Amino acid sequence: MTTWKSTGEHELTSENLVALLNNEIAAIRIKGFATPKECADFADAAKHGNVKYYSVARKIGYIGQAQYEYRWNPDKSLYFKAVEEANHDLKDVVEKTFDPVARFIQHLARVYPESVAVAEEPGLGKYYAGIIRLASQGVDLHVDYAPFNTLDYVIKNIDAQLGWNFFAEEPGEGGATTIYNNPWSPEMKPGEIPQSYGLDKSLTEGVPSLTYEPTAGDIVIFNTRNPHEISAGAEGAVRDRVSIGSFVGRMPDSSLVLWA
Repeated sequence: MTTWKSTGEHELTSENLVALLNNEIAAIRIKGFATPKECADFADAAKHGNVKYYSVARKIGYIGQAQYEYRWNPDKSLYFKAVEEANHDLKDVVEKTFDPVARFIQHLARVYPESVAVAEEPGLGKYYAGIIRLASQGVDLHVDYAPFNTLDYVIKNIDAQLGWNFFAEEPGEGGATTIYNNPWSPEMKPGEIPQSYGLDKSLTEGVPSLTYEPTAGDIVIFNTRNPHEISAGAEGAVRDRVSIGSFVGRMPDSSLVLWA
């Protein structure tokens, strides 16, 4: 993996998207992805949706389904059954406002010459793409990279992975994401998945980094093979950090696929 040529944010163009996939730049921001009214409506619909919580120290609310939670399950059909329920929960939100996932795919398709679509597992169906998160307490240092995070799903064949988040509501202070240019290369053992959450801070020492703010209405995209963390929102903030996003992977045929 290459070192960033730039630690700043860039516009979404064909050249910049490929550069981000190749880890040559730090991030892409799509400004004004949604209107203030769309943001307010989406945040309200999300807060009234079927919010669940991860079993981690910092309270993280979510709507949707992460494939990562099924990484050890040999019966993949169980994940795709969970996808049906997650899609129902997401539909309950987007029907009250707009569909950020569909709009984002349209943005990528305008600048990328190959196919852009939700990932699909042969014989089982489409993945879930679009987890809504309410994460005002922050998220610990972690990495997301399917070739290391999953053993027996088609997404393990990607050669680059991005993450995107649309921000519908910002905490006003805090809630910033910091990305460290130190692509994760853990020791891989046959049949094992390395720990990728709550990583050691030594991975962040002496490497370039970018910290970006969760501005309501914008999308930010970055390479998730780099360690990243989210700071907590300010104590007593009246607003939450409400977002929706997924991963984007580049397959061997250069097509882009989305999943959460």
